Amino acid sequence: MFKMLGILALAFFIGSMNVATVFASSAPKEEVSEEGPFYLELKPLSVPIRKKSGAIKYYMFLSMSMEFDDQDKKKYSRKMIPRLRDAFLQDLSGHSVLHKDKSRGMDFEMVKRRLLKHAKKVLGKNAPTSMHVVKVFKGN
Repeated sequence: MFKMLGILALAFFIGSMNVATVFASSAPKEEVSEEGPFYLELKPLSVPIRKKSGAIKYYMFLSMSMEFDDQDKKKYSRKMIPRLRDAFLQDLSGHSVLHKDKSRGMDFEMVKRRLLKHAKKVLGKNAPTSMHVVKVFKGN
């Protein structure tokens, strides 16, 4: 009786194991290469929206994502986030992000070009291939 229970327990154990796990040690290992693009999303950046007088009217918060063609560039950029954020915030605080016709709102293409330019200055050869706007919301 105990012998039969032992055999059943062993059969259940083997049956519940993943077949790939059982044979993994005997199978040749394959190199898994991830293909890009790779994305690195940044925490929201605060963008002051100013009156004509220069006083701050309100803040917009802008979430950006950087696109990379290589995983190593993304890893390097992750380490450089404090410098990137500093460069981005200096630009966004010093220059308007709105269209010339302010009723059209934020000029996303202009903002992406400017931030990509700063990313290239900070990261050099590890710069992203492009920038993407993920989310924009109004603050106080």
